[in-house]
Amino acid sequence: MRSALVINPSKGGWERALEAVTAAARAAGWPEPAVHLTTREDTGHAQASAAVADGARVVIAAGGDGTVRAVAHGVSGTGVEMGVVPIGTANLLAHNLDLPRGIGPAAVVAVTGEARAVDLGLARLDDEAHDLPFVVLAGMGHDAATVAATRPGLKERIGWAAYVAPAARSALRRPVPVTVRHDDGPEREILAWSVLAANCSRVRAGVAIAPGGLLDDGLLDVLEVTVRRPDQWLGVAAKGTLGWGRDVAGLQTRASTEVMVTSEQPLHVQLDGDVLEPARRLRVRCVRHALAVRV
Repeated sequence: MRSALVINPSKGGWERALEAVTAAARAAGWPEPAVHLTTREDTGHAQASAAVADGARVVIAAGGDGTVRAVAHGVSGTGVEMGVVPIGTANLLAHNLDLPRGIGPAAVVAVTGEARAVDLGLARLDDEAHDLPFVVLAGMGHDAATVAATRPGLKERIGWAAYVAPAARSALRRPVPVTVRHDDGPEREILAWSVLAANCSRVRAGVAIAPGGLLDDGLLDVLEVTVRRPDQWLGVAAKGTLGWGRDVAGLQTRASTEVMVTSEQPLHVQLDGDVLEPARRLRVRCVRHALAVRV
């Protein structure tokens, strides 16, 4: 079977990922994969699209969450299957699919695993004409500001723990007025610390952001974080760590296929941990079973 490897050479361990995927392909009797390196300007979408055009039947993403979402965008809706070798910091899709953490075992799964249908989220900012993909989480508000305030160098050195200090500072920020519209429902005005659309149930450190959320149900779990007092974070934390399904003070969850968030002032936006330019409007929607990921 013809395959391609889209790999982020800025990530530590990329050489080992290249060797492991090549060895797994050889062991399966496949030709060596075509190798496409990402760049700062082209983070994986163009490379994945080129691999599909060249006839690859499996495109494997080796990198962090940004590489994975870019490759997912390139293969979505094509019938080409996707593999994931996680070599980034958070590796959220791999975490939610219970993929192996080790590079070698992950490479074997990427080559020999069975395809699982996975939803894809699409986001559109302000009046932009093009959708941007996400596979795990889109957020608008102070959660994205937290990601923006996290130092990349520290994140590379200590991983997920680098978010702790910025998150503690952001937790004290006041909520801002936004309007939210789910599907074809009416607009509602709320004071929100952040609004997030989750295509999964878990982030790292054992936290369930949307208990019971599924990657393949055609729905986004939309979290309206409306914390106004510091003590309300205790309930939010308990919900995440204990997996409570019910709403708590400061956090309401609703399943939707599409949600629109509008703010009078520009707010930070993040997709799978990648921070975008501040925007006044964020529209996200879910495309059911747009991806086939090897697990």
